[in-house]
Amino acid sequence: MFIRTTLTAIAFAALALVPVSAQEATMAETFDPIQISTKVPVPSEDGTVNIDGLEMHYQVHGEGEPLLLIHGGLMTIEAWGPILPALAESRKVYAIELEGHGRTVDLDRPLSMQQFAQDVSGFIAQMDLGPIDIIGFSMGGGTAMGVGILHPELVKNLVIISASHQAESIWDSVRAGWPYMTAEMMEGTPMLAAYEAVAPQPERFAGVVDKIRELMIADKDSWTDQQIASIPVPVLMIIGDTDLIQFDKAVEMFRLLGGQSSTGAMGPELNTARQFAVIPGATHYDIVFKTDVLLPLIDSFIAAQNN
Repeated sequence: MFIRTTLTAIAFAALALVPVSAQEATMAETFDPIQISTKVPVPSEDGTVNIDGLEMHYQVHGEGEPLLLIHGGLMTIEAWGPILPALAESRKVYAIELEGHGRTVDLDRPLSMQQFAQDVSGFIAQMDLGPIDIIGFSMGGGTAMGVGILHPELVKNLVIISASHQAESIWDSVRAGWPYMTAEMMEGTPMLAAYEAVAPQPERFAGVVDKIRELMIADKDSWTDQQIASIPVPVLMIIGDTDLIQFDKAVEMFRLLGGQSSTGAMGPELNTARQFAVIPGATHYDIVFKTDVLLPLIDSFIAAQNN
């Protein structure tokens, strides 16, 4: 059982909600997206946007300034849990599902971070939402980076949670299991249950898992150092203190972005457009549920850009 759950977590380093031990399995049950879905309010708008043949599913929650949420790998909108309605109290939240995830049926093509970023950019453009604040978690964080790189004109501010631009940022022990990922390993996991609950064609799950495996193996460097350094919009990076992202690698990315880039008599100068936060007591699979900590960080960061 330990080997099975460990390999599942390893295979989906970009995903949340997967137990890696008996103790964490008990914790993970609290964050089962099927249970969480009962806490997500009925959206005010629910539909799809055709982006070059891809019918991307989206929901709208709340009113106010628009905000875009990009989920992690093999997740659904419901997996955002309590942070979605919390954000919707003051913002008009657009929550999307990437190709092959939840209600967005995958096309006959490989998946890639580059394609995800182009699809999301197409969604923003077609919905006439840009420039917009974007929050991306894990694989969604890597996708958000891509939007900031490829189409910065569509982005106002980026909040990147538990994500990096290079596979080496993830612990070696986690990456070691990626080549062995199979759909069979997902039996009994919240991710499979969530997919089957909403997917129009649930029989496609095995194919999506294969594509995700190939994506993670092939996209070792989703975005280059130079591309990360070129992102012109404000960025807030957030990781957990027990995350899959290594501290030193996260700091390297922060510095590529321009954080801590200058020195003076009192050290680096404050740059409110480049912020970095570590959430205490947070793992990769529960960080987005730390609403009491995340919301003030996000609100403060965005407010600083508007001053």
